[in-house]
Amino acid sequence: MNNRDLRYVAHIDILGMSELVAKDMDEAWGMLSDLVAVRDRANTLAIEFTDAGDTVNVQGTIKMVTFSDTIVLFTKTHSPSELRTMIVLVTEMFHKAIVSCVPVRVGISLGKFYYNDIKSMYAGPALIEAYRIGERSQWLGISLADSVKDAAIELRMTSNDLDVVVNWDIPCKTGNINGYAINWPALFAHDLKVSPPFTPENFYTAFHSTFGPYEELPKTVQSKYINTVDFMNYYLQKQGS
Repeated sequence: MNNRDLRYVAHIDILGMSELVAKDMDEAWGMLSDLVAVRDRANTLAIEFTDAGDTVNVQGTIKMVTFSDTIVLFTKTHSPSELRTMIVLVTEMFHKAIVSCVPVRVGISLGKFYYNDIKSMYAGPALIEAYRIGERSQWLGISLADSVKDAAIELRMTSNDLDVVVNWDIPCKTGNINGYAINWPALFAHDLKVSPPFTPENFYTAFHSTFGPYEELPKTVQSKYINTVDFMNYYLQKQGS
């Protein structure tokens, strides 16, 4: 394989979008518009890494493509700096999406990925893996594929003395699978306006107007918010201890 074809790829999609489109297309379009606004703001960022004494412009480092309810991000190559930028950028987009009342989940992978911007062609095993690792997870979170976990761990990224890349039993459709995820609660605890611990019901409040009352959600959907809050409370507690 030509190493120039290896890239970090992230797949971001909205939970419950298919059902929302069938129920209320105007509401679905509004939610997608909010996610695209998050994308556009993120694309203008310059990320400063104080430990490396480096500032990275997102637009020149990571490309973003949007189709339907999905945003795909990918790097030019597969350098440690690009992975670090990808992790920070995806976490920022995840956080801002939640703040904008858009429930998303993310998968990140490393592998072969081809693209042709002029002809709008994007394909490769890395995209399929990123999609699958995110789609199988039953939460709002950022999951790492096996292909990328070692490189992510080796970055030794921290926030407030907590690891950014953490081991976790990731809730999946077939049961929990031990893997690695991004510790997004540690990165954005300072933005919280309510003190933890959280309950699934009060976390879900942001999505109530779009998807209806929490108690009327199918149990499988409720479980996604329960799993999200379990992860969130665990790492917020660690940060406060």
